[in-house]
Amino acid sequence: MRKQDIKDIELGPRQLTFGFENNHSKQQDRLLYYIKRQIETHGQVVLDEFIQYVKERHEWPEFLILQNIFWLAQGLKIHFKINKQSLDPYNVKKILLENPDQHVEIAANKSVDDFVFQFAKRFYQKLSGKNIIDNYDDQYEFSRLLAEEIKHWESCINTFKSYAKRPYFPGKEQIDRGLSLIHTISAKLDSFSLINAFYINRDPILKLVDDVKTLSEFYTRHLDFWVTLTESIEQFTKNLPELKNRPDVITDFDRLKQILSTSQPYDMVEEAWELYKKIKIHNDIIVKNKTEQYRIEVLTMLDHMIEKMKSHLKKHKAGPDLRNKYLYSLRMISKTIQKAKDIEKINRLKNHAQDRFDIYWEEVENNT
Repeated sequence: MRKQDIKDIELGPRQLTFGFENNHSKQQDRLLYYIKRQIETHGQVVLDEFIQYVKERHEWPEFLILQNIFWLAQGLKIHFKINKQSLDPYNVKKILLENPDQHVEIAANKSVDDFVFQFAKRFYQKLSGKNIIDNYDDQYEFSRLLAEEIKHWESCINTFKSYAKRPYFPGKEQIDRGLSLIHTISAKLDSFSLINAFYINRDPILKLVDDVKTLSEFYTRHLDFWVTLTESIEQFTKNLPELKNRPDVITDFDRLKQILSTSQPYDMVEEAWELYKKIKIHNDIIVKNKTEQYRIEVLTMLDHMIEKMKSHLKKHKAGPDLRNKYLYSLRMISKTIQKAKDIEKINRLKNHAQDRFDIYWEEVENNT
């Protein structure tokens, strides 16, 4: 096989016209017939030898044969084996690009027992709400439908995976369990194994679908609110000594933490919201009182700094440049502190004032 042909192999969804698809479908049916006949005759089919076998019977380009073989594998009608290990078309292409002479076997996929096939279809229809009983008589088409559905579940779960790693965010256990099941089922690279795995794992799949629905609803509808709740716990904890003066409030706080800490708080969201609102009323009063108290303390400290600087400037008969440079700066900081709305901003302004005050003394000392 030429390395360029391997590189040009297309994988993934295809946008095809009906005529083009019909032509390739006939070619793939012919290839599948040859594969099954070769297996019956020789017990195995080797990829590069099979390509030559087909070329001797048809005037098909080597790349066309190779591409259609990979499309057969992608359609779950055959699967590849390297060193007795089943591999998907993507990994086989990657290996062949590194070593075009790699020994690759082609295996035809077996048919599922009809009872299992029909039961799996009815189970999927009930699970998905899609009417597929009369539309999917072909096991390969049905297995591709299952593969697409499994990918959809995996995509949904992975969307919430990063959130579930945060403290107080639910779903980690459900996500880990779901992904483990998905990886077990989707590791099946042929229609026979995939349909059988779907049939055997019916109860875990029911749980998985329920978990996907629950997580999707929670993170779609309540994510912003839950972020606010988890951040509020840190804010409320800062004022815990004051909150403890109200037994009813501290009881609500403990209950809110209990809800946030549970692994499945999905039916307690409204209760958590009501608790949050009640606690926030009292916490806001505490924060406001603390802010005003701290503002007074910092303004008092700043007044002392200003008076000390004025006295020092007067004593040394400082000029207007030095006076404007530092004294004006402290006064402006004082006015800003009077309008500041939270302790954090007041504290930043306080530190800035202290820095200006220290720089002033350093400059005075260097110039005396």
